[in-house]
Amino acid sequence: MIYLTRDYLNTFAFEKLIDESINDYEPILDNIEASSIELIKTYLSGIFDIDKIFDPEAPIQNELLKTILAKLVLYGIVRRNAARKVPTDYKEEYEWAIKQLENINSGKLNPGGLPPLTDENGNTVESTTLIGNLSNSNFYI
Repeated sequence: MIYLTRDYLNTFAFEKLIDESINDYEPILDNIEASSIELIKTYLSGIFDIDKIFDPEAPIQNELLKTILAKLVLYGIVRRNAARKVPTDYKEEYEWAIKQLENINSGKLNPGGLPPLTDENGNTVESTTLIGNLSNSNFYI
């Protein structure tokens, strides 16, 4: 595993559940973590230096990202068993994780300790998000 440890995953789910879900194919845990990291990267790119955050040799640990990633990985593990219906609490945890990623992407939530995106000169890249309000509540011009 790149960013999480097996012990950290056991914080959010019983070890037996994880073992039963990955018993038939051991690398599935690494594969699901890698695909979940790619999902997180899509939300964080343009805001944070994702190459530094998810560097395989020295990743930058952030508890919020670890929690989000753990919930995404566990959902992927549980969901792959076609004979078992995904419990609603895992689905809710997955939706919570996606909501947090959306909040980070929109700037509503700022996880501390993550390196900002920089240009080739080392200057912090400012967000290009444009916010406007075009509503007209009284319908008069």
